[in-house]
Amino acid sequence: MPLPSLTLAPSPASPLHGTVSGDTHGGDLRFFLLPVPAGAQPYGDQDGTALTVADLAKNYRTPADTQQVLTSYGYQEAAYRRYRSGDGQSEVEAQLMRFSSGDDAKAFAQGAGYAQGTPVPVAGDDAAKGFLFKPDQQAFTGELVGVSRVGDVEYEVRVYVKGAPDQALLADAMQRQHDRLGTGG
Repeated sequence: MPLPSLTLAPSPASPLHGTVSGDTHGGDLRFFLLPVPAGAQPYGDQDGTALTVADLAKNYRTPADTQQVLTSYGYQEAAYRRYRSGDGQSEVEAQLMRFSSGDDAKAFAQGAGYAQGTPVPVAGDDAAKGFLFKPDQQAFTGELVGVSRVGDVEYEVRVYVKGAPDQALLADAMQRQHDRLGTGG
C-alpha cells in the first residue's frame, strides 16, 4: 500500500500588527522592521526583538547618559532585527526607535553621527545620512550605516560585507525600510 504524500503546514503568520496614520505609527513596532527577504536567515526571533533602554544604551559611547538623552527626545520604544542574505555574502540589521512625535524623531536622527565613519550619500533619501567603515584589509568585514526617519520613527540600517561594501546595498535596504515604515506593508 503506497504511503500518502506529506503536505507541510504553512509557516504560521506573524501575529504582529501595526498601523500608519500620517506621521504616527501604532501597534507593535516590530511589525515595521525591514522584512527578511526570501532565502535569508534571521538571527533570533523571526519577528524581531523589542529592545529595552538598557539594550540601546550598550550601543552608545556614554551608556549612563543614554536614557536621559532618549527621554529628552520623547523616546517610547525600540525594535531590532538582523539577518544573513540568502547568498551568505552580507548581513543586514535594522533598528527602529519610536518617539513621541515626528519632530522628536527628526531631531534625534539629525543628531546621529559616527565619528569614525566616512560620510556617504544614501541614494533615494535626501534626509538620510550614510557612513562607510572600510576594513583595514579586504579579508575583513566592512560596514555601511544609514540613519533616517519616517514620521515618529527614527531608523538605522547596517550592512556588513567582506571587504569594501557597495553603497548600493545600503541604499536598497534603506529604501525598503523607508517603504515599510511609510505604508506598513
